[in-house]
Amino acid sequence: MSSESAVNLAIRCYPGWWRERYGEEVRAISGDLTADGRSPAIVALNLLHGAVRARSRAEGMPKIYELWSTRTRISIAAATLPWMLVAPFVLMAMGTQSLHSTKGYVFFSGSGFTMTHLQIAGAPPTPAPPLTPAGSVVPFASLAVGVLFLVTLAVLASGWTGLTGAIRRSAMPHRRRVWLLAWAPGFALLADVALVVAEVLLRPNGYRSTGGGPMVPIGGHPLAAHVLGTVLAVVAIGGWLASIVCVAVAAKRADVALSDLRFGKSVSIATTALFALMLTAYLAWGIGLLVQARQASQGTFTTISYSHQDLWFPIVVLITSAVVLSGFSSRAARRSWIVLSNDIS
Repeated sequence: MSSESAVNLAIRCYPGWWRERYGEEVRAISGDLTADGRSPAIVALNLLHGAVRARSRAEGMPKIYELWSTRTRISIAAATLPWMLVAPFVLMAMGTQSLHSTKGYVFFSGSGFTMTHLQIAGAPPTPAPPLTPAGSVVPFASLAVGVLFLVTLAVLASGWTGLTGAIRRSAMPHRRRVWLLAWAPGFALLADVALVVAEVLLRPNGYRSTGGGPMVPIGGHPLAAHVLGTVLAVVAIGGWLASIVCVAVAAKRADVALSDLRFGKSVSIATTALFALMLTAYLAWGIGLLVQARQASQGTFTTISYSHQDLWFPIVVLITSAVVLSGFSSRAARRSWIVLSNDIS
């Protein structure tokens, strides 16, 4: 790549308002620097660093409502969408729970996490050995992850209804198209519900034994139910990912009132806080699983495990990166809204 191409590529990374104001001047200065022997790669890297600062801090951005409104909307979307991308993988990466002891297989005989509900299979009902101190934290951490997932989902649902309502009340061009984009999660949910109902209706009513042979389904359409189950999984995952993209596009194009932006800013801050708590609970879950093995070797204990716990570390790296991005974006949303409400409106 030529030096001029590298510089032009770096300049394209700046926001549009910056390029209009400083683009030609910086391009000329960069040309003079490379002509004087400065490394084109160093010049391009310095420009890229400046582009990150210009986009993240909006330094020098004109006090124009449209610019700051767009920045606020994009920041709100950037604070909430990482959770939508990462959080489902956190739940899937935990897997199903099982209990183990040197005395045999352990199972829950009731609800809750107290040891009086743990029994050893294949023996008279006797209490199993206690969980290790670290292992006793794991079920509660797992429960906390699930609860925080549901609470954050409710917060995002309220933000989504706020976005669709704001678009409906606005007078922007192509409002209907943007509104339909914002409604992508609702359409995906309706499709999932319809497929679930159809799959349930097609399931067999029961099974009967054929004298030691394979179980024979009674009623229903097993093959069609199996196919619909596969389609449901594909549609659910595809719909979730498509919803993320559609909501991001709608948030960028929407022209919403200042009060709606204030609500969106609050949703982004709440999402970041809940996301950080979810990361804390997931860290406690994984650390408890790691520490319990050492504690179990020092006595007779019951240990707890999950089918996908080996994915803990890469998921920690992923969710930590997402939390950092969410926190940075929610902070940018708050600052942009302050500029909008105090200096422009």
